[in-house]
Amino acid sequence: MNALAIVAALGTGVSLLYYGAATLAALRLRRAAAGPIPALPKIVPRVAVLKPLRGRGKALAENLTSYLENDYTRSEFYFAVSDYEDPAAEVAVALRTQYQFAPITLVVGEEPGCVNRKVGKLIRMAERARRAEIFILSDADIGVTRDHLRRVVAELTTDESIGVVTCLYRARPVGTLASRLEALFVNTDFAPQVMLSTALEPVRYALGATIAIKRAALDQLGGLQRLKDLLADDFYLGKFAADAGYQVHLSDSLVTTSCEERHLADFWRHQLRWARTYRTTRPASLATILVHGPSWALLFLLTTGFSLFAWVAAAVVLAARIAMARWMITRILGLRDLGREAWLVVLKDLILTGIWFASLASNQVEWGGRRFRILADGAMREAHD
Repeated sequence: MNALAIVAALGTGVSLLYYGAATLAALRLRRAAAGPIPALPKIVPRVAVLKPLRGRGKALAENLTSYLENDYTRSEFYFAVSDYEDPAAEVAVALRTQYQFAPITLVVGEEPGCVNRKVGKLIRMAERARRAEIFILSDADIGVTRDHLRRVVAELTTDESIGVVTCLYRARPVGTLASRLEALFVNTDFAPQVMLSTALEPVRYALGATIAIKRAALDQLGGLQRLKDLLADDFYLGKFAADAGYQVHLSDSLVTTSCEERHLADFWRHQLRWARTYRTTRPASLATILVHGPSWALLFLLTTGFSLFAWVAAAVVLAARIAMARWMITRILGLRDLGREAWLVVLKDLILTGIWFASLASNQVEWGGRRFRILADGAMREAHD
């Protein structure tokens, strides 16, 4: 057996070990999440939900409505757009008419001098929420359950040492192949990796799907202005909090993102941006290549001349990968109607291997129709030809 075949065999074996470890970590985490919601303080804190918007996705109105219909009483809602030309503004205005008794504020414009325009919107919204004791930052494509705010606030206030609560998320596609592959990445790569990481080490990052942070903690960290030029603003907000001595807690509340990629090129660009972001913020993420089981199995077949043993190994890896994906989607994340999508995980894994190699070629990413170069400190600068 040549050296490349040995490497492929090792990668195949490591992938199988990962599938088992991630499954056990996911089961442990979801069992813990089945517990009751912690008690809220006698005087519940005032919460400001900050939602930076851009464009009118198919699920935007539904996602925003899920926050407005939460059962947490002392909450205010801030939606921000860059200008009134953004179609998302129409959705926010319509909801303000529909929910006349909900404290909804539409903020138009961004803080100047922010390379990260999402953070520019967050700064403007936070400035308007002067009475808020807790900020909840949430991406536009996130929908939540009715008890979400109550659970997150209870988790954040149960211990003074907890400064940030962040949420794991699952994904639903809109029907295109690109959106189905994107949802598979979230449900069968991102979510289990977060679950396994949480089982092995303290959480020292936050996820943009939901970040709940105490105002006092945010002020101590230097405010949202500290994130204005960072690409992975969510990651760094959690990191800065952990570096300052605060605990970062992974919530029991599972939120849902909508994947609306229309073309495979959209999926490729999005995943390439994520891969380059991970590589620059957390270089250890390069090790994810070790768990690309289908790619290692294919390489093992090629380097052994399609030997019988390689065929058996490939069959075991593919069966384990599909089974793990289906179990993760249906049993852990509760997306039972998407279980039939599990077989596509093999195609998705092979594409992700190509994206992994492509991510090494440059530090440039595309985001929101703009191109940026990621610097060594995690900051980004607009890239021009």
